[in-house]
Amino acid sequence: MTFNKKLLAGLVALAAASSAQAVTVAANDGWTLGVSGSVNQFLTFTDNEATDVDETNLQNGLLPAFINFDFTAPTMNGLDIAAHISFSPSTNQNSYEGFEQREVYFTVAGSFGQVLAGKALGLYGAKNILTDQTLFGVGYGTGGADGTTTLGGIGLGYDYASWRSQVKWTSNDMNGFKIAVAIADPSVGALSLNTKPTGSITSGGTSSEDLRYEAELSYAGAFDGGSYSAWLSGMTQDADNADNNDTDAVSVGGTLAVAGFEAMAQYSEADDKATGLVDTEWSQYIVQAGYRFGGTTLVSAQYAELTDDSDDANLILNYGNTSDDSIDKFTVGVYHDVNANLKLVAEYTKVEDDDASAYEQDIISLGGFVFF
Repeated sequence: MTFNKKLLAGLVALAAASSAQAVTVAANDGWTLGVSGSVNQFLTFTDNEATDVDETNLQNGLLPAFINFDFTAPTMNGLDIAAHISFSPSTNQNSYEGFEQREVYFTVAGSFGQVLAGKALGLYGAKNILTDQTLFGVGYGTGGADGTTTLGGIGLGYDYASWRSQVKWTSNDMNGFKIAVAIADPSVGALSLNTKPTGSITSGGTSSEDLRYEAELSYAGAFDGGSYSAWLSGMTQDADNADNNDTDAVSVGGTLAVAGFEAMAQYSEADDKATGLVDTEWSQYIVQAGYRFGGTTLVSAQYAELTDDSDDANLILNYGNTSDDSIDKFTVGVYHDVNANLKLVAEYTKVEDDDASAYEQDIISLGGFVFF
C-alpha cells in the first residue's frame, strides 16, 4: 500500500508538536495505520510484616508500558479486516529482562460476528481484570528489581486471563447480549503460594493432545444516567499427555454505574490437578465500590479474598500452618484524570493472612500514566 506522503508529513509534524496525541496514517487505498500507547511509573513503599523488611521501589504498576500498531483495511465484500501488534517494555530496573510481546493478532468481522486469531488476552478471566480498579494501579506484588509488573488483584480476587495463542469467535450484539467462544494453547494451572499468593490459572505452556476451551456469555446495557454489565465465563482443559493435569474454572460478575457511583462484584472458582497433587481447588471474589467526582476523579475501595478449598492438607496456602485457608486483600485508591492523556494514581493495599503472617504486607503507591 502507498501512503499519502503529505498526510504522513502533516501527522508527524503534529505528533512532534504535541507528543500526547495518537498518530493515524491513512493510505490512498483506504488502509489506515494507528500508533498509540501508554507509559506508567509508580513509587511504591512496601512494609513486609512477616520479615519486618521495608522496600521502596520505582517500577511499573500492574500494566507495563505499551506501544500499539493497529492496521485496518477498507470494508470489502462485507468484511472488516484489521490487525494489531503491540510491544510491552518496562520501566523497571532490570527492564532488559521485562520487554514482552503480549499481543499480535488479526480480526475479521462481518454479519457473522468477529473472528480473532493470534495472541491476545484470554477470554476466561478477561472481564475480571478489566473491571478491577487496580488495573491502572499497583495492587499487591511489588518489587521492581525483577523486571516484571505488579499483580494488582491477580490471584487475590481472580484468575489471570493471561495472553494466549488462540482463535476466538464473538457474536454481534444481540440486544445487549454477546456470546464468545475460544480455543487456545493449553497452559499450566497452579495454586502457587510458595512465594506469592497467586491462586491463578497461569500462562506457561504445557504438552497436550487437546486444546484449552473457553466461553463467555455477557450482557451490557444503559439507562438514563447509568449503565450496567454482567458476565459468565468458563474454561476447561484436559491435558491427556500428562497425569493429573486437568483444569476447570468458572467466573461470574457484574458492574453498575449510576449518578457517579460505580460498583463491581465478581466470583470465581477453579479445580486444577496440574500441580501433581490429588486435587487443587480454590475460590476467589472481589467486591468493589466507589464514586467518580466530576467525571474525572474516581475514589474507590475493594475487598478481595482467596480461599483454598482443597481437601489435600499438603496444599499450603499459609506456608505450613494448616489451620488457615484464606488470604484477604483490601485496596483503596484515588484515580484522577487530569485530561485524556494524563492519569494520576494513589493507592493503599493491605494483604493479610489471619493465622500466619508469612505474606502480610502494607503497600502505598503513588504514580500515574501518560497515554498517547
